[in-house]
Amino acid sequence: MAKKFEPIDIFFEMPLNKWALFDSKTLASSKVVLLHDLKPVVDMFNANGVGIGIRTASEVMSELGLNEHDRRRLVALMNARSFDVYSVRAALNDFLSDQELEQIKIPPKEAERLQQYMNNYSRGLLKVILDGTDVKITGRSSLSSILEGANRGAVLKNLIDIASKLRIEPTEIVVYISKLSEIILAISYYQRIYDSMLPDLREMLVDVKKLHDQPGLGSRFPGIKEETQTALENGRQTIIALNGYFDQFHKVEKFFDEITPEKFKAMRESVETHYRAIGMIVCFWQIKINDWRKRFWDDRGRRRDSTLEQKYNFFKDTIYHNLFTIEDNLTLLKEAKLDL
Repeated sequence: MAKKFEPIDIFFEMPLNKWALFDSKTLASSKVVLLHDLKPVVDMFNANGVGIGIRTASEVMSELGLNEHDRRRLVALMNARSFDVYSVRAALNDFLSDQELEQIKIPPKEAERLQQYMNNYSRGLLKVILDGTDVKITGRSSLSSILEGANRGAVLKNLIDIASKLRIEPTEIVVYISKLSEIILAISYYQRIYDSMLPDLREMLVDVKKLHDQPGLGSRFPGIKEETQTALENGRQTIIALNGYFDQFHKVEKFFDEITPEKFKAMRESVETHYRAIGMIVCFWQIKINDWRKRFWDDRGRRRDSTLEQKYNFFKDTIYHNLFTIEDNLTLLKEAKLDL
């Protein structure tokens, strides 16, 4: 039996007190959830932490009398297609101060665990920025810390050279690089979550394949062959698309060796689209896997008894339902050609 998702790894729900974002204490004690049909709702709780039901954004605003500050943030958050840290930052970017935005980040322990994925992506950039210095990067390091100390002059020269190649002002280079670096970090984070989710996805697809191959079910459940085949194909295409994209993206280590304004602009625009698609796809499969696991496995990792009819009906209502929603994003990633 696959392991449960860790709280930091869950993309389909978010406690609204995870970060200090809302004035309303009642709202902050609740959580926002993406259901299996990808509908965003607020799971409400009373002052004692007892669940009082599911609400839409408009219902929450009406019942709680939210101020404009909370209304705008709640609507923006519920328009996100995933509640991972990077999707939340992107969704709320226009509604938060710099100080508030800074609090929305992965924990230090998770950042260290992420380092193995980030190394390839950051090495090329750091090599160019730190050329001619004796700085050694042994962990995650921000541009602000790189600019400190005796190597400041050499680092600034390298940044000015990069700015010249990109035909932008040197004062803008940190903003440019920070934006790309955050997207690269998001993609490396999604890869770690995807890698940990992949055994769960394969396990669920094995169960779907058993339904597909079960003799005699076609006469009892018309459509079962086509529906299970569609699910299997979507799962297969997910694995092909994401594995292929991550393999390609590792080449970003060489990206800064021969940087041009056109190449940089195309890279940044492409990966900004790609990372949103990856986050949505990972979130989508997390929802399906979570629903399947809760229905057919107990907390001790043992399969629950179920009939073929129960399995098929649940499959059709949850796993098969809305499979089409990821097809455009899968096509986008399968056809992605990064000029690295």
